[in-house]
Amino acid sequence: MTLNRLLSIAIMIMLGACDDAAKGGNSGDNGNPDGDTDSNGDTSSAADADADGDTDGDTDADADTDGDTDTDADADGDADGDADYDRDDDGWYPPFDCNDDDPLINKDMPEIPDDDVDNNCNGQVDEPPGPDPVTQFAELWYSSDNLLVYIEIDPADGSVVRMEGSEVTGLERGQNCITMLADNSLLGARLAKEDMQTWFYYIAQPPRDGSPVEPTLLGVMPDGIMLEGLYTDCDGRIYGMDTGDDDGSATGNRLLRFTGDVLAGEFDFVVVSDLSTASVADIDDMGPGIDSDGNVTDNPGFAIDTGNIYDFNYETGSGTHRGNGGTWGVHVLGGPLFDDGVSRLYLLDSSARLYEMDPTTDTLSDVLGTGPAISTEGDNPGWSGLAGPLTDCETGFHIN
Repeated sequence: MTLNRLLSIAIMIMLGACDDAAKGGNSGDNGNPDGDTDSNGDTSSAADADADGDTDGDTDADADTDGDTDTDADADGDADGDADYDRDDDGWYPPFDCNDDDPLINKDMPEIPDDDVDNNCNGQVDEPPGPDPVTQFAELWYSSDNLLVYIEIDPADGSVVRMEGSEVTGLERGQNCITMLADNSLLGARLAKEDMQTWFYYIAQPPRDGSPVEPTLLGVMPDGIMLEGLYTDCDGRIYGMDTGDDDGSATGNRLLRFTGDVLAGEFDFVVVSDLSTASVADIDDMGPGIDSDGNVTDNPGFAIDTGNIYDFNYETGSGTHRGNGGTWGVHVLGGPLFDDGVSRLYLLDSSARLYEMDPTTDTLSDVLGTGPAISTEGDNPGWSGLAGPLTDCETGFHIN
């Protein structure tokens, strides 16, 4: 075949292809010029009759609402349809950013007074500022007889720096229960041995220098209910351990949650659980727990019964014995209070000696420190529960 003949055949083939393209036809007759069975998934052609505005199936031109990246047909300001679109590049998106055009407005911003703007996106405009966060310290507290005792803990290694006693007045002699509230104040109660009534007291600013303190007396638990333990959960709710018929058995034991304003002398409560048949025979003190990641939990927590330590669910009464140590006091200090970020479990015995128990091996340390002597001969200097700050946590209690 001559060269001229070959050139003539090639030209005829090219003219035929151009004629087909001009007609918009193909072997499938579906508006897709390359003959594919779909109408918009081919990326090799510059013509497409599927009328979605996308001529080649790629992401650089599309007038529909299929989420392609460079146009916004739904007029929501988000050109690519992504849920995390952040126009003002402040790291937040609606609804956590209620003005996505202003980087100074999102849920992490402080509310600015008198600017008529919801700066922190909480649905309120110019609300009064909340209280400043309270600084928490690595510290523990207990009270026995005529003393309130402050225990300073070293944040470097969890050891005791000092145990400082302050003389208190106006408190009944008896078993002491105590808890620290969110503002670092102390709420306590004495189960008085003279009349077996529970007397509440409050110390707004506990002294850390050994100076005397006169607690505010709040009143007596109604109906002769005797409390052995006080506890505060992650959300600031206050609990009491009702010791039932007596303080030596589990008969009648209940966990109570106070619904009234305890600091105003209102001791209304609901029963959280009946612990008379619980795994723990007779709880002397309640403390926070430590989860598998080393974080503080309020329920399950640790419970102590005359030196027996339990992992304990306060709502169900189910627990697991962990070991022995201390006598009547238990508390956990969370990792944020320590340089190494590790949460620590502390125990107090009847002789006012403080120990640390390793929550992974359940082994007991040597005595970390011993508290001061009390004035009443024959009483125990460590006749008390143990209290301290509760670091940030999410509550494990189920509130109806």
